[in-house]
Amino acid sequence: MEFAYRVRDRQGNISKGKLEAEDKNTVIASLVNQQYYILSLEQSQPRREVSFKSGFKKVNVRDLVVMTRQLATMMAAGLPILRSLSILAEQATNKRLKNALVSVHENIQEGEALWQALAKHPGIFSPIFINMIRAGEMGGVMEPILERLSEHLEREQEINSKIKSASIYPTIILGLAIVMVIGIIVFVMPTFVTMFEDSGVTLPAPTRALLAFSNFLRNDWLFLIAGISVLVYILKRIARTPGGRYFYDSLYLKLPVLGNTLSRIAVARFARTMGTLVKSGIPILQALEVVQDVVGNAVVSRAIADARESIKEGDPISIPLQATGIFEPMVVQMIAVGEETGSLDEMLVSMAQYFDREIMYMIDSLMAVVEPLLIMLVAVLVGGIVVATLMPIFDIANTIA
Repeated sequence: MEFAYRVRDRQGNISKGKLEAEDKNTVIASLVNQQYYILSLEQSQPRREVSFKSGFKKVNVRDLVVMTRQLATMMAAGLPILRSLSILAEQATNKRLKNALVSVHENIQEGEALWQALAKHPGIFSPIFINMIRAGEMGGVMEPILERLSEHLEREQEINSKIKSASIYPTIILGLAIVMVIGIIVFVMPTFVTMFEDSGVTLPAPTRALLAFSNFLRNDWLFLIAGISVLVYILKRIARTPGGRYFYDSLYLKLPVLGNTLSRIAVARFARTMGTLVKSGIPILQALEVVQDVVGNAVVSRAIADARESIKEGDPISIPLQATGIFEPMVVQMIAVGEETGSLDEMLVSMAQYFDREIMYMIDSLMAVVEPLLIMLVAVLVGGIVVATLMPIFDIANTIA
């Protein structure tokens, strides 16, 4: 969707323009993040020639990493920004990213700054991407900023890839277990029904339950699919609300083993993003506002928001973070040392590197525990079905004997 806006900056200058976004809240967040006061905002008719979603795949982190690295290389070689963007647009294989780069090129030709042009595409460029480009333009240090940004994106991609690859094997095992159990219940169990009924033997409770479930799957499977679909829809709707998302995220953090891993991922993302922004010259309060939106957990995000309000009142950053109870004592102490020594950015980057290594180790350790547990679960399920099937057969054999 396309939204027409009219805003005023801190100097009192009024400007207007249009922004592509998924919803109105995304536009508001983007404009506020750019230090604008919104005077008016309304949805307008989208331009047909610039459709970022129809038939185009999503722009992933890998696409942004490649684009940022190439842009840094070209600017280091002395190419003008317009020429660099033109080359990037020509080489981009992702249609959505290509159209966005063409649009950014046109906006810069009209007199806008690079970060302002990028901010018109919040579905592609995140708040940290936009803010770091903004800091680079204002400070005249675009090349090192782009290098830091690409390193940040590469680290995010590395962790996300590690999590995805680690979840593939458990997903396959669990899927095969479900298919196997349903196959036995639906196709194998019915072959024993006639024999059980003709034997006159009273069936054990586990066998009766298994037969009832088999009949349900064979005769009323549509109700099961409908029920699961409705449940998934309701859970997703709840997750889209602020309260629901906060409840889910707080529940995830309380899970044994997994909760500690998720907590460290959120803290590592906080430290890495915060360190990258502060090192790039972004003020603490503005950096916290960006981190609040990209940390990926509603509980940690609310804690950062509370810390940000306390810092506005003059408190050091370490004190409100400690009061939230989310961050480990080591994190708070390292931040306090960084504040006292004036090396907060370096301390945050070092802390992020430490937690990144810890996350990799914890994911490997978690998979080492999950894999045998899944195998045991499959064995218990299949073994339970086999026992429930064989119990009446033994009773029939004893009766005949």
